[in-house]
Amino acid sequence: MENYHLFLAIIVAVAQAAIVGGMKSSLLCSHCRACDTDKCPTSDAYPHMTAFDDTLIAGALQSDYITSDDRGVYSVPNIKGGESTKYNSYFGWESTSGSASGYHRFRNYMDKCSDKTYLTVDKHGVVKLRALKNLSNLADADWKSFNPPKKLNHQEFRFWVSHSTGKCLTVFEGKTEKRTVGVSDCKFDGANPFQLFAFRFHYHKAFCCCGKFNE
Repeated sequence: MENYHLFLAIIVAVAQAAIVGGMKSSLLCSHCRACDTDKCPTSDAYPHMTAFDDTLIAGALQSDYITSDDRGVYSVPNIKGGESTKYNSYFGWESTSGSASGYHRFRNYMDKCSDKTYLTVDKHGVVKLRALKNLSNLADADWKSFNPPKKLNHQEFRFWVSHSTGKCLTVFEGKTEKRTVGVSDCKFDGANPFQLFAFRFHYHKAFCCCGKFNE
């Protein structure tokens, strides 16, 4: 009986070690070790942006699919914290808005090893992360939300329209797990559901910087 209990204790210890190992942020830390906090802040201030198919809209270091030097924005698998030993969950976007203008700006909370970077679109319609100081037109970082038609007006989905281009944020179709996010002509009738996005609160065990995740 003692040997049986010892065997069970070993199995539990191995399982616990695997879980802890799965929460190591080795990929994140290899790209960016900056951490401006001893404890992760309240996660509901930095929600995920998700697409209509529940994939995650992420920029640099907001997903293990995207490295620090990649300035693009993508639709990637929506990994929940602690459910995978290979992929982690991370903090998302900080939203700021001007009450008078009605436009929002979205800062990438995880991109701590660069200047504060925002979701922007350039004159060519390319969506990428850029610092406000590098913009020739601040409207490139401004986005306004519009409600979808009633048949799609559920689960807080919204269109996000660029102030500078007048086009809608869009996930472009593709067969890979990492699809490009850009802008295209708005289909306010809902003909293109991949122009609809929602913000979701973080899962538990989401990293806010190298080595630190919330509970």
